[in-house]
Amino acid sequence: MMRTARLLLHAAWLAAAAAHAQAPAPLPPASSPSSELRQLCAALPEAPTDGRGLAQRAQCVLTGITPSERRFAEARELSAKSLELGEPTGGFALYMAFSNDPANVYRRDGKVDLEAYRKLGERPLSERTGQVAAIDGLAFAAGKGHPGAAVLLASYFYDTVAPQNVARVRAMTTLLLRNGGRSPALEKMAREAAVIERTAPATKASVRAFLDAYQPATAAALAGHAVQTAGKCDKATLKTVSATDIRDPEYLPLTGRMVEKTYLVKGEWTEFWTFDACGEEVPVKVAFTADGWGGASINAAHNKGQ
Repeated sequence: MMRTARLLLHAAWLAAAAAHAQAPAPLPPASSPSSELRQLCAALPEAPTDGRGLAQRAQCVLTGITPSERRFAEARELSAKSLELGEPTGGFALYMAFSNDPANVYRRDGKVDLEAYRKLGERPLSERTGQVAAIDGLAFAAGKGHPGAAVLLASYFYDTVAPQNVARVRAMTTLLLRNGGRSPALEKMAREAAVIERTAPATKASVRAFLDAYQPATAAALAGHAVQTAGKCDKATLKTVSATDIRDPEYLPLTGRMVEKTYLVKGEWTEFWTFDACGEEVPVKVAFTADGWGGASINAAHNKGQ
């Protein structure tokens, strides 16, 4: 019975990881936990001393099965102790606790709160020790073969601006798919990363930032076609991408082997995207500036000087 409950708890967290990877959002309390899960959480000691027990209690607290007035803080503390003892699930739970803590969330009622996002991006490095620990913990868990952590790490690379993160998404999703970990979100990440890596291997943007830039860059290419030819064109295809070095880069001080220099906090760079618009070569300049919370502000314009 208890072994079955542990497997159910593990499966529930794999599902949570997949959902979080597709649409990150605050994790609600467990709505109707099964009797087996309730029994598992009730059977755990209040103060576990082993890594697995600490991680399991952290999950029970975070999902709301085990009530706590300090839900996220207690889950973080339990997860951190578990991680210190070398338990991979502790790293996974630590990341879930950080990323679902309302203090670190910028979505309100399913909508992006731009002011909350701005404040998160302005958070100084001195106040980011919890974020560093969470991402390093996630990387540790993924490196130890924790499947939920591997899915979340692929999603982290997908969303986060830094050189080579597109290649990291492709590598991580390829490994997961090869090992049978299929989901619509994972397959979508794999397809998009593969296309960008093939079309624009020089980009320093994340998959998400690149896709965000594509529409305004295409619009700039079509406007540029009108300037260059005085004609009309309704389709532009990206052909090549080159990029400058990042100016004044500052990275989140991650130490995990898999995540070192994967989170650009500050820095800006320019990419030169060449489009084919109805047979006319049109250069577009795309400027990226790291926004402090994993993303980037984007400005795309016809590169008239080229």
